[in-house]
Amino acid sequence: MSQQIKVGMIILMENNLDAAIEFYKKLGFSLKFHVKEKWAEFNVGDIKLGLCPTNQQPFERHTGMVLEVKDIKQIRNELKSNGVEFLTEIKEAPHGFMASIKDPGGNIMDLYQPTPEKIKEFVQKVVKDKN
Repeated sequence: MSQQIKVGMIILMENNLDAAIEFYKKLGFSLKFHVKEKWAEFNVGDIKLGLCPTNQQPFERHTGMVLEVKDIKQIRNELKSNGVEFLTEIKEAPHGFMASIKDPGGNIMDLYQPTPEKIKEFVQKVVKDKN
């Protein structure tokens, strides 16, 4: 393939665009622009996050989106005090710590704090178990 493919934008459907904008501002995302009742767009590193209004009532759906953080406990405390809904407590996995949050439109995503030393141990164990 001569061209490299990259993720340029993720679009989430939101039944209350104004509430969703406030939610993503609480996450510290930078609002690029907002066309009232039509569209909102955030810059999240090199990826754009688009919020598209819908008349569909909110329902929970896993987006598969993972937001990497440096200190999940600190972020959790800050976000909870700002009214962000956590669906799970922080859980430890072989590769890091995770917790799930939900935006006003029911979009579920995970906060993730990687633990590189544990990832290395996990990979070594998997390789050892295969041999």
